[in-house]
Amino acid sequence: MRGYPGSIDHLKTDADTFAEWGVDYLKLDGCYSDVDQMEEGYGKMGQYLNETGRPIVYSCSQPAYQEPDGILPNYTRLAETCNLWRNWDDIDDAWSNVTNILRWFSENQDRIAKFSAPGHWNDPDMLIIGNYGLSYEQSKAQMTIWAIMAAPLIMSVDLRTIEPKFKDILLNKDIIAVDQDPMGIQGRLVLKKNNMDIWTKPILPHIEGSDSYAIGILSNRVDGYPYRLNFTMLELNLTHIYGYTITDLYDSTIDPQDVDIDQLIFVRVKPTGVVLLKATPNSSNVNVTVIL
Repeated sequence: MRGYPGSIDHLKTDADTFAEWGVDYLKLDGCYSDVDQMEEGYGKMGQYLNETGRPIVYSCSQPAYQEPDGILPNYTRLAETCNLWRNWDDIDDAWSNVTNILRWFSENQDRIAKFSAPGHWNDPDMLIIGNYGLSYEQSKAQMTIWAIMAAPLIMSVDLRTIEPKFKDILLNKDIIAVDQDPMGIQGRLVLKKNNMDIWTKPILPHIEGSDSYAIGILSNRVDGYPYRLNFTMLELNLTHIYGYTITDLYDSTIDPQDVDIDQLIFVRVKPTGVVLLKATPNSSNVNVTVIL
C-alpha cells in the first residue's frame, strides 16, 4: 500500500483503514506535501499505525525530500518511527543511476550508517535486476552492494518473464544472508584502488572475538576485460591475528583459501562487475596466499 502524508488530521483515519484492510506494508511518499511538516506527519503516522495493533512495515520518504534541499533529516527520530526510509534519488533502470546512488551513500556513510540496524534501515531504493537497463554483471554488482549496505531487497521485476540468470541472482541465499545478517550492520566503502571500490560489512560468525566480513569489490572500469586487482586484509582494516578463510560467494567452483592479513589476495573483476567474498577468521595460523 502506498500513500502520501497529506493532511495530518486524516492520518489516524488512514492508519485505521489500512489496518482494517489487512495491509502489511505501507510506503508513505512525500508527493505534494510540505517539507516543513514531514517530521511531524511521518511521526504521527507511525504512532497511529502502532496504535492499530497490526504489525505494518512502515516505509518513509522524508530524507529523500530533505537531503536534496540541504536539510539534515532527524535520523534519530526516523529510527524510532519508521522501519525504513528512502534517503536519496529514485532509482532508474540504468547503471549510471545505480552508481550515482552508491556515490551518495558512500560520501554520506559516516553520517547515516549508524542509524541502520535491525528494525530500521537506510533504503537506497529498489533492485532493478532483471528489468532492461543492467547487464548480468551489473545486476550482480547491485545485488552485492545492496546486500553489503543491509538495504531492503525490494524487487521491481516482472517475475512472470524474468530470465533465469537474473532470477538466480535474486535467489542467491548466500548474498541474501549477507544482507539479512542478524547484526544488521550497514557496510561501508573502505578502499578505492585502481578504479575499484572495495566495500566491507561485518557479519556472523564471530570466531575468537573477531567478526567475519563480506567483501565486495566493485569495478568502475570499462576497459573491456577483467582487471586483476590485489589487496591485503590489512588494507581493509581486517586484522585477525590468525588470518582469514576466503570464500567466493558467486563462484562455488573456487575452493576456499586461507590467507594471512599481510598476504596479497588476487581477484579478477569484470568491467562494471563485482566479486563478493566472505572472510571468516581462522582459529589457527596458516600461511597460504589466496589466488582467485
